[in-house]
Amino acid sequence: MRPLRILFLAPRIPWPLDTGGKIRTYHLLRALARRHQVELLSFRDPEDLDNAGERELRGLGIPHELLPPPSRLHLLLSLGLGLAGPLPFTIRKYQLASLRARVAERVQRREVELVHCDHLHMAPYGVRARVPFVIDEHNVETVIWERFASDRSEPIPKRLVFYQQAFWLRRLEVELCRRASLVLYCSAVDRDVLEGIAAGPLAEGLVVPNGVDLEGFSAPGPSATGGGGHLVFTGSMDWAPNENAAHAFLDEIWPSVRAELGALRFYIVGRNPSGRLRSRARPGEVVVTGTVPDVRPFLRQALALVVPMRVGGGTRLKILEAFAARVPVVSTRVGIEGIEARPEEHYLAAEDAAGFAAALRRLRQEPELRARLIAAGHELARERYSWEAVGGTLAEAYAARF
Repeated sequence: MRPLRILFLAPRIPWPLDTGGKIRTYHLLRALARRHQVELLSFRDPEDLDNAGERELRGLGIPHELLPPPSRLHLLLSLGLGLAGPLPFTIRKYQLASLRARVAERVQRREVELVHCDHLHMAPYGVRARVPFVIDEHNVETVIWERFASDRSEPIPKRLVFYQQAFWLRRLEVELCRRASLVLYCSAVDRDVLEGIAAGPLAEGLVVPNGVDLEGFSAPGPSATGGGGHLVFTGSMDWAPNENAAHAFLDEIWPSVRAELGALRFYIVGRNPSGRLRSRARPGEVVVTGTVPDVRPFLRQALALVVPMRVGGGTRLKILEAFAARVPVVSTRVGIEGIEARPEEHYLAAEDAAGFAAALRRLRQEPELRARLIAAGHELARERYSWEAVGGTLAEAYAARF
C-alpha cells in the first residue's frame, strides 16, 4: 500500500513530553511518519525558548510549520464569546485565521489526502478542509465538563459555568464526531460513552489506546526520594482534573492514610502546579515538585501510585507508566477508566479515605500481594500498551481505510 499524504493538526507542539496529551500525540505522530508522508501544523510553545521541539521534529524527519500561539487578547475574546455559546471556550480559543489559511493552502495544492485532528479542538479545521478527516478523541470532552459541573466541592458559580460549557460542548462534540471520516478513542469505554451521549449514529470509531515506553520505564535507576516507600501522584498539574484530584486526596484521604500508616511522604509530581496547590506542601510530609525532567525517579521505590481521580476522560498514562515501572497502583473507578485492568489482579480499587488507607496498608503488610500486582501490571503493559504496537496498528489502519 502506498503512503498517504497526511496533514497532522495539533493544538501544541508535542515536546517536551511533560503531559499525557503530548506523549500520546508524539508517539502517534512518530508512528504515522514512519509509514506515511506526514506534515505537522501546530502552534508554538511560548515556553520552548530554545526551540527544542523543532530540533526533535527535525531529528525525526517530520516536516512542520509552527504558528504563533493564540494571543492574550484572542483568549480573552474567546472566553467572553465562549460563555455566550454555541462554540465553547475550550474549542473557540484554538480557532485562528492563520491556521485556517495554512490548511486551505495545502488542500488547494492537493498536498493533503487526510487530515488528522489531534484533540477535538482541531476538528473544526478538518470540517473546513473538505477532505477526509480523523478526530483523535484524547478524552470525551463533554464528560470532563459534566463531571466538573456535578462536583460538589467546586463553588456553585464555577459549577454553573461548567454546566453551561458542557451544554454547548455536548452538541458540538456529537456534531463533529458525526461529520468525521473516523474517530479514534482511547478506550471502548470512551466510545460507548460518546455513542450514548449522541443517542444516534456517529462516524466509524477505532479504539487506539494510550501506550507507554515500556523499555524506558522498566529501566532501573536512582530514586529521587531517598527510598522509604513513599506515595506518588503524577501528571500535568495545570490540567484541572489532576489538580482537582490532588486537592481531593489532601483534603479527604491523606489524613486517614497518615493516621493508618504513620510517617509517610506524598509526592505530587508534575508541571505547573497552581499557587494554591504549591501552598499545600508540608516539610517532611507533602512535596509538590513542579516541573521535573523525568518522573521515573519519583516512581522508583514508591509504595504506590495513588490515582484519586473524580473527573477526567480518556485513559491515565500515569497508570500505564506505573505498571511499566513496576509500581503498585491504587485508583478510583474514574482513574482506571478505559484501561483493561482488573481490581485485585492488576491494581487495588479505592473510592474514599477508608478504601485508600486499607489498600495502602495491605501493600505495606502483604509483600506477596505487592509482588503479584507488580508482575500482573507489568505484563499487561507489555502485552497491550507498548507505543510500538499501538502506533503501528494506527498506521496500518490508515493505510487500509484511506
